[in-house]
Amino acid sequence: MSDEEPVDPKPEIEEACKPRCVKALLAYQACAERIESDETGEAHCTGQYFDYYSCIDKCAASTLFSKLK
Repeated sequence: MSDEEPVDPKPEIEEACKPRCVKALLAYQACAERIESDETGEAHCTGQYFDYYSCIDKCAASTLFSKLK
């Protein structure tokens, strides 16, 4: 056995995927700007947030699963 601590490749793979998800990120940022002045607290950008991270997850999945043992 190796004495080295295993390294999680997920954060690096996700960072590499972010440029592919710019459209979803821009939609989330536009939503965040739109609701910034909402005083009721009812407006949210949950859908856009999940769309962005879903894009990253789909991109990262194939690379990530190929590295698993």
